[in-house]
Amino acid sequence: MAIPTTPFSAQLLLIVSFVLLGLWSSTFKLAGNRWRFELFSFDFALGALIFALISAYTIGSFGADLGFAEHLMIASKTNQVLAFIAGGLFALGSILLVSGTALLGLSFAYAISTASALLVLAAVEFAGFRAMFLCVAIAAAILAIIFESTAARSAEATLPAASLPVMGRVRTSPSGKTIKPKHDVGGMRGSSKGIIVSILAGFAFGAVVSPFNRSVFGAFGLGTFAGVVVFFVGALSATVVLSFFLINVPIYGGAISIRAYFRGTGGQHALGFIGGALCAAGVLLLTLLNSYPTETRPDELWLWSTGLGAGLLAIALGLSIWHELSQASGSAMRSLMIGAFFLVVAIGVFALAMDKTAPLASAHETGLLDDAQLAG
Repeated sequence: MAIPTTPFSAQLLLIVSFVLLGLWSSTFKLAGNRWRFELFSFDFALGALIFALISAYTIGSFGADLGFAEHLMIASKTNQVLAFIAGGLFALGSILLVSGTALLGLSFAYAISTASALLVLAAVEFAGFRAMFLCVAIAAAILAIIFESTAARSAEATLPAASLPVMGRVRTSPSGKTIKPKHDVGGMRGSSKGIIVSILAGFAFGAVVSPFNRSVFGAFGLGTFAGVVVFFVGALSATVVLSFFLINVPIYGGAISIRAYFRGTGGQHALGFIGGALCAAGVLLLTLLNSYPTETRPDELWLWSTGLGAGLLAIALGLSIWHELSQASGSAMRSLMIGAFFLVVAIGVFALAMDKTAPLASAHETGLLDDAQLAG
């Protein structure tokens, strides 16, 4: 693997990763509101795996260190299975996130899913002298979900037509009466479905981190490139199963045939591939940064801020480029902004809690060291 590991390259990759992870979901919006998320997900997963394979057989196979193929051969079966499972969880999260985007728009779907992902991550890491910080992060994340969900329900009828799918859109008649989607399933409001699937998407994303990191960086781990390839193999496998299920038991709209996939335009398929490649590139770069030598690797504060903060970029794109709340009421905008404030607080405090560079002396003075750290 021939990768520059200088402080400048680390900072550059951090910025690029942030942009890629916040940008990929806009390709679904570009595909148009008649292109169902189940069909987009096929192309997304395939594009991600293709990019991962190309990267592994090029930059991942050059240099003096072990290459992609060597890492794959020496990695334990347990780590390979963990990477595959992590990819499956990622596929579940991405499919639910895109469906939440279809129902709520980028702004609300990303805000809710990022906050719920943070809840899972904080629960997994809840130990030691940073538990107080994690309590604050959890409280802020819960408040973010509450305010963003309230805003989503208030803004449902005012989202512009281009923001939502044709079959899943709630419309208002000239007389002011709410018109439900013609083929809606289950009688639930679109915003309620969007909130639920966005929360579940965040839970899935939050559950990805631990098994993925263990499979890549643990003993007999896969390493960056082999780990990312196996990860997206698992994502593609899960996407095929989940998408086939959801086209028959849809979250919104009526059931569709797989033939609808082949009726998509070349541009729609290309956008799915591009979205998958952008996401895979962001994941790969963030994983590379975690494998940098200690003296040049960015602090945990910035690594976590990049991974979670990319959602803030997607929210900004939903508001500025896609004008998702251009017609929303003042109360919906206030709830959105309050929720966004709590989300920023949650991300910042969580990143501080995960920053291992903080001095232990200050923690000892507060009496918050756990037994293992005191023994060390």
